[in-house]
Amino acid sequence: MADGRVPQTPAQLLAEIYRLAGSRDWEAVAERCHPEFTVHEAASLPFGGEWQGRDALQRVAAAMYGTWASATVTIHEIVGGRDWAVVLLSLTMTSRRTGRTFTQTVAEAGRFEDGLLRELRIHYFDAAEVAREA
Repeated sequence: MADGRVPQTPAQLLAEIYRLAGSRDWEAVAERCHPEFTVHEAASLPFGGEWQGRDALQRVAAAMYGTWASATVTIHEIVGGRDWAVVLLSLTMTSRRTGRTFTQTVAEAGRFEDGLLRELRIHYFDAAEVAREA
């Protein structure tokens, strides 16, 4: 870059966004999102659909975590290429409805545009199980 900073890869950018989200620094997360940022969740989920705007990640996180008696994320790996990065994680949730605790493998694919997160597509191993337990 002309200003001497080393450009970050999509994987590095996504890791930074997840670190900031984990510390609940939503203002810093929003600064790293494109003005037309969209989060795509499976329509079958109670927090499903398209969430739009720089604060979409904060809003979808509040809806997702609010669905469960408890939910924890374990990030396994973040990999990426030129425009996309994928976070592979485990999401362990306890159902408010049944009291059952279960774990899902989740892949969250983020696409970057001009160094900003433009979209995030969230893929659960078994979205039907998540919907049943919600």
